[in-house]
Amino acid sequence: MMIVGLAAWAAGGIVAPAAEPAPAAVDAQRGEVALDGEELVVVGRRAPSFGADTVQVGAFRNRSLLDTPATVAVMTRSLLDAQGAQGLDDALRNAAGITQQSTSPITTNSFVSRGIFLNPRTNYRLNGGLQVVNMAPIPIEDKQRVEMLKGVSALYYGLGTPSGIVNVVTKRAGPRPVTSLQITGDAEGGVGGGVDIGRRFGAAQAFGVRINGAIGHLAFPIDGVDGRRVVAAGAFDWQATPRLVLKLDLEYYRRSTDEQGGISLPAPVGAVRGIGGTITLPPVPDPRLRLAPRDAPYITWGRNVLARADYELGGGWSLRAEGGTAQARRQRAQSNLGQIDLATGAGVLVSVYTPDQDYRNGYLRAELAGTVATLGIRHELLFGYTRNRQFQSDQHRQSFRNVAQNLYDPRTIDYAALVPSTMRIGPGGVNIDTGLYVMDIAHLGARWLAIGGLRHVDYATRAAPADFTIRTWTPTAGLVFRPGPRSSLYGTYIEGLESAGTAPDGTANAGDILPPVVSRQYELGGRLEIAGATASLAGFVIDRGLDYTDLRNVQVVDGRALHRGVEASLQGRLGHGLSVLLSGQYLEAVQRRTGVAAQNGKQVENTPRWAGSAFVEYRPAFLPGVAVNAGAYHTGRRWSDPQNRALLPAYTTYGLGASYRWRRGDGPAMTARINADNLTDARYWATGGTTLYAGLGRTVRASLTLDY
Repeated sequence: MMIVGLAAWAAGGIVAPAAEPAPAAVDAQRGEVALDGEELVVVGRRAPSFGADTVQVGAFRNRSLLDTPATVAVMTRSLLDAQGAQGLDDALRNAAGITQQSTSPITTNSFVSRGIFLNPRTNYRLNGGLQVVNMAPIPIEDKQRVEMLKGVSALYYGLGTPSGIVNVVTKRAGPRPVTSLQITGDAEGGVGGGVDIGRRFGAAQAFGVRINGAIGHLAFPIDGVDGRRVVAAGAFDWQATPRLVLKLDLEYYRRSTDEQGGISLPAPVGAVRGIGGTITLPPVPDPRLRLAPRDAPYITWGRNVLARADYELGGGWSLRAEGGTAQARRQRAQSNLGQIDLATGAGVLVSVYTPDQDYRNGYLRAELAGTVATLGIRHELLFGYTRNRQFQSDQHRQSFRNVAQNLYDPRTIDYAALVPSTMRIGPGGVNIDTGLYVMDIAHLGARWLAIGGLRHVDYATRAAPADFTIRTWTPTAGLVFRPGPRSSLYGTYIEGLESAGTAPDGTANAGDILPPVVSRQYELGGRLEIAGATASLAGFVIDRGLDYTDLRNVQVVDGRALHRGVEASLQGRLGHGLSVLLSGQYLEAVQRRTGVAAQNGKQVENTPRWAGSAFVEYRPAFLPGVAVNAGAYHTGRRWSDPQNRALLPAYTTYGLGASYRWRRGDGPAMTARINADNLTDARYWATGGTTLYAGLGRTVRASLTLDY
């Protein structure tokens, strides 16, 4: 049965928050309080806990997790602090089945969810709205939580791959002042510091300001690879009138590092015109060895601005308007080692420099929401308009003459000594995604909700070598059932139009914008609250257009892919002092009707059948202020090419950590923390696809936080 429109329900989440503010919520670990439930929510009823009572992604704002008919992983501030998380990769490893593709783990992470690429220009959101560009690593110092909404989200978000939405939610000022200072360091010599200040002031505390800043020297367990980063962010609120609330978010971040070299997927031996044959992968190299030229740059800048106004009209109706801009710039010198002699390690290093990658998104949204009653049925109605404009500049790719390099014993190559060869201009372009949507959530008694929604899509791309315009309708429909106060059952059917994104680095048409394709998702699931934790179980089917790298090393859209899987999670508190986040996924993703017979029936590349994560923190009652934690993160075997000739082995990394919080007299509360990741120093391939990167070796980092 095709039931419950995920996006339809999502948009329904706007009705209540826009009409009246949610009650104040407390972050038990930091003692912070939010004026509305949107940006800062209960992280657990008893401090500390990894549990989340509500969802903030997109229109799910302030919707109970039990009433959210979708697979959502919520990484709360308490969890991020316990793990010493420093970026999205640290946060998203807690969501089962997230893999990486194309880029080095130390630069900008390119994520894959449910076997589908997360488009860096459409699938990352700030406070549920603005499309931020994940070409510059998104900071998390100023974030209260990171959410991963898996699957199709077409009604509210329009075009985007059906992998899911990564939503980062900013910290905001609450009634209690916040002044926090942090010093960080690691075993490789990296050092940094940050500040977090929150205040409310004015008549009736109508104004709120939250400022976050960070600066640091980056060091990595890779020979001669280091860098710098700067983050500055502000969240501003104003209760202008009893009915009008205004909000503004500003972010600037810059990161400059050296680039690590990747491994080009070897050519198949015995292939006939690219079909068949075998691919023998080299052993995973020592992750401490630098393959790229010395001082090869990877420099990014990010700027985000998001403004929003909520106005209560009265009579159960409200208006919301928001808009903003997001920009990311990148300079990258990518180097890949290929033609490797497995006996000696000798190979050829191919380097390309792209100095002018510029991506800009413009965002507008307006909504009218309210409730009406007919024949004893209460309807939550939503009418919305949204427009996203994506700009990508022309990109001048400077190639250099190939140089010799060795996988096992790399020599030092100065980037300045590389000799330029050919120049290619990657075409820029503009995408404009305009949507009109309407939705009705009908309350059928106390236990049932019937949901229907429809979006009109008007999508235009202006880019070489081809322009195209698509206009279509994407429906959703569904049902939600609440057997009891602590349980729910749901299902979803959603149609979406997804952009196939841009051809990834390493392909012959890298940077080219690919045409959109239709995707359909079915999902059935349920949740149950157990002893302070929330257990979730869901099964899903996604039928989508397939994009892959063909025999010419060109990224194309061709054929279909069927992704079928099951996900389960347990998140929250189990007993006194014990907090957990467990997740697991089984996924079967198969290619169909492609133009290459050898691909049909084969597993989609970079898609593990089994994946899971487990993180546990324990705070013993007999040692006040002490916490210890442990984590394990598993990625199963996956293929690295569409014809399933290159198999990447499964791997598991382990982490340990501890913290101690104390206060002396009237001084600040101090928290000392230490975390170690990849404790066993395992060697593994961190990415799949046409370019392979080794995962980082063992890392140890520490921090000292002072809360005044």
